[in-house]
Parts: sequence; C-alpha cells; structure tokens
Amino acid sequence: MVLALSAGSSAARSTSATVGVYPSGTTFSASGAAPAHPASSVSLPMPIGGVDDATLLVRGAQQVSIESPAIAPPLQLRLFFAHYVSVDGKAVPDALMPWDGSQRATEHTNQPLWLQVTAPYGTPSGNYSGTLLVDADGTRTPVSLSVTVAAVTLPKQNQVSGSLLTAFNFSPQSYANKAAGLYGVAPDSTLPGLFSFFASYRLSPNNWGYGNPKAASGYTSDRRWWLDKTGQMIAAAGEPGQFASMWIPISNNRWSPSTYVGGRSPYKPKTWCSYLKSVHGFWQKHGWSGAYPYLYGMDEPGATQFRTVQQQAKVTHSCFPGSHVLVTGKPTAQNHFLWDGGKDDVDVWVVLASRYYGEYTNPSLSRRGISHQNQELALINSARRHHKQIWTYTYDAASHSTPGFAATEPASDPRVFVDWAAFEGITGLLYGEGTTTYGKGNPLVSNDKAKGSFVLVYPGKNGPIASARLEVLREGIEDWEIINVVRHKHGAAAVRKLLSGLFSTTSKGAKLGCTIGCPIKTNTPYSWPVWSHNASTPRTVASMRAAALKSASS
Repeated sequence: MVLALSAGSSAARSTSATVGVYPSGTTFSASGAAPAHPASSVSLPMPIGGVDDATLLVRGAQQVSIESPAIAPPLQLRLFFAHYVSVDGKAVPDALMPWDGSQRATEHTNQPLWLQVTAPYGTPSGNYSGTLLVDADGTRTPVSLSVTVAAVTLPKQNQVSGSLLTAFNFSPQSYANKAAGLYGVAPDSTLPGLFSFFASYRLSPNNWGYGNPKAASGYTSDRRWWLDKTGQMIAAAGEPGQFASMWIPISNNRWSPSTYVGGRSPYKPKTWCSYLKSVHGFWQKHGWSGAYPYLYGMDEPGATQFRTVQQQAKVTHSCFPGSHVLVTGKPTAQNHFLWDGGKDDVDVWVVLASRYYGEYTNPSLSRRGISHQNQELALINSARRHHKQIWTYTYDAASHSTPGFAATEPASDPRVFVDWAAFEGITGLLYGEGTTTYGKGNPLVSNDKAKGSFVLVYPGKNGPIASARLEVLREGIEDWEIINVVRHKHGAAAVRKLLSGLFSTTSKGAKLGCTIGCPIKTNTPYSWPVWSHNASTPRTVASMRAAALKSASS
C-alpha cells in the first residue's frame, strides 16, 4: 500500500507526496514511476549476528526527515540517506550517507531512505518491533518495523568455518588520498576504522596498504607513519584478527616491478622463503594464525605461467605453514599437474562465473550426442574430488551477461551473484575490479569508470561511505552463510529448492541456456542458468531468506 501525503504549503510539486516500503535491492530511478506493490511496514527475517536493510521511497516531496526511530533492544537501527551519483550519465541512488534523520532536501522526485537493522551476536531468537515517523513536506506518516530473529547464528567475521571466504581488491592509499583531497585533511586521519569498516561487510582485502612490507626482511618499524609497516599492519588486521581470510603480502603479475611488496617478484618464487617465514612468524605473534591465509601470486596466468604457479605453490606451502595458494583460472587437463594432489598444487581455483559450466554445442556434434554445456563443470568437480576449493569472480558484468557489481545493473544483482555461488557450493569470492579505485574528480558526483564497478566504497569526511551495492553484497554473503547451514543439515537438494525461484533449475542442478545446444536458448555462447533480475527479484530473495532461515533452524 502507498501512503499518500498532503504536500506542504511551500511545495512546488503538483502531486502529493507518497511513502512506500520496499525490500533491499529494489531498483529506483530518479524520476520514473515508483516500483509496483510497495508495502506500508517493514518486515525482516534475520539471523543472529546479521545486518539487514529495507528502503523507504519518498516520492514527490521537497523536504524529508525521519523522527523518533526506535527498535526493541538489543536490535539496533541506523538510517541512511541515498545520495544520487552520476553513472554513465544516469542518476543512481548509490551512496548511502549516514544520517540522523534530521530534515534535508530531497535530491530527485524519488528519494530512497535506507533503514538498517542489526541483530548483535547474543540476541535471543524471537519477534521484535520498532517504529518511526516519516515527515515529508510537513506531513508525518508512521511506519512500523517487525523483525523475526531466527535461531541461526552467523559465523563471526573473523571465523573461517561456515564463512564465505573473500578476497577483494582494496587500496587504502587510494581511499586516503581521495578523502584527503576532497575534504582538506591529512591522509593518515582517514585511515582509522577503514579496515574495520571493510570487515563489517564480511570482506577481506587483497592489500594491506601502508602495512605491506617494503623490505625483504618483512615488517619494519619507523617513526614516519607511512613507513611504519609493523604498526600499520597491526592496525589493519586487528588484534586478534578481524578477517576470516588474509592475503599473504606477495604481489602478483598485475603489479609493476617498482611496487612489488617486500621487493619480491611473482616470477621468482625461489627468492621468497626467508621473507615468507618472517611474515608467518609476525602473523603468529599477533594472533592471526586462525585465519585462512592465501597467496594470490598469479592473475589469469595462462598456460605459459602455470609452471611458475607450481613453483609459487611449492615454496609457499613449505615456507608459510598452513598457507593456501589461489589462482584465477579453471582446472584443465593441461594444468592437471596443479591439482593432482602434490605439495606443489594450487589450493583454490577461482573460476570466472560466466565460464563455470561450459559453452554452446554445434548442431553436428549435438546430433552425435556430444554436448559442451557442462564441459568446464566436469573438470571443476574433478578438482573438487582432489580436495581443491572452487571460488568465483566476475568483472565488467555487462560483457558476460551474469549478475555483477556495476552501478547500472539491477540493484539486486550483487546479492543474486552470491546466491548463485551458494547454489553451486562455491566457497569463496574474489573481486579484482577494485572497491576504492577512484578516477579524477569526486566519485560522489560522478562514478563512471566501468559503470561504477571500481568503486564500492565512497570517501567520506567522517569515515567511509557504503554504496548500496555494498549493502546488498553483504546481504548476499549472509544468504550464503545461512544456505550453507541448510546444505549441511538437509543436503544440496534442499538448497536447489530454495534457490529455484532465482535460477532456472532441474531437480539435479542448473538448467542451462546458451546460443545453441542448451536446454534454454539465450544470447550467450557460454552456458549459464537464466537468472532473476526484474522488479520482483528483491521480494523473491527476501522470501528465499525467510525460507532458508526456517530450514536452517529446523
């Protein structure tokens, strides 16, 4: 139901303002029609330790505020004002500005306001309620909140067991320099809390920034803060650690030689051992040995560099006890020597989402009973049987026609991407596009690079600002962790049933589409399930979470 509001006397708009409640992940335009089927109250099913969101759309008002926001303890309620950013010339409500609810002007006809509810660890399961008043051009409208906390507890953000592991490109230097330039502050003043903010979204960084060792001897101290590798690393990782997965500081082939961490070249792993031993000892001393340490020494290496990857794995496993080596690529017959069970194996294969299953099949081969739609998946499953983890990644999703993280995609896409990982039992996500890779100018005004996919965290004057995509991504990670409980309790069939509303499925797995030779005809040469990315998707996801929590708690 839409709540109609009488416009104030100063209103210049001819229509009365309205308020509607929508699930997180709903796509809003600046001035188009409001999405269909708004609610008049907020209803959230949540796990213990979870953070969930809903969106209020105020349409047709000039001024808006939220009065008396309250929720039953120990639940916590926060407010965010969705600031519009230009992405490829389109206004997108992507930057979620922390807000106390005080009156401010709306930016466009459609003004989204975000409500964020946290169920802290230790919250008893049960039903909780809350209320708030939306003031739009002087007319106050009550909105009630109803939260059902299930008897399902998410893993802590630094807990490996039960967590979706992550490795996201993140540059503290880029963040600090941009924030300093925008707000006229010292770069080091922007760093406190930056890594803990990142960790709160259940993400782990592929870069320790100012904490990356400069010397081959490992971590060093200095009175100059930007050279104090010991102090900066402790501040970034926390004591005890705040990340489930932790990047072992070795550069990969995408780094320029002048920036190699510790002066160690990814092409010369035989020179790494003493450095790795020093880093390992430092990590043990500071309580980080319980994390999942991973080395990302080659990005999409290709056949010519797989022998280098083999050397990297051999040295890393020997010189950094408990380490894991990951590589972006897919297991093939040609690189079988990297997943045959030896000490020089890759531990984690990070497969591009769009290349996870296979590809189209020529009609002549189809007539002979040959199909390529699952040819990659067969090798992936073989690597799994050799005890290798399978992670996934995506980039510039528009060119791959799979859900991704661009600001121009449906707002539900980041969550659907992670839900797909849950569907396939994928255990980690890598994101190489960057989360703080800013171009020239103010990203809060224009965020055009790769349709916004290089910026998931905006620079703020008083701390980092989350994008709407970052919020939706965290919800997807929570989905994965809830679904993981379902998988262990009730099996893969129960997971497929839960997610059948989001993906084309059969009783045994994904029902795939491609240009020719797949059960479903789509416009991509590779095979992938049809996935939900329309106006109904946010409600489908919300219903799925409620069902998953019920199944996980039974």
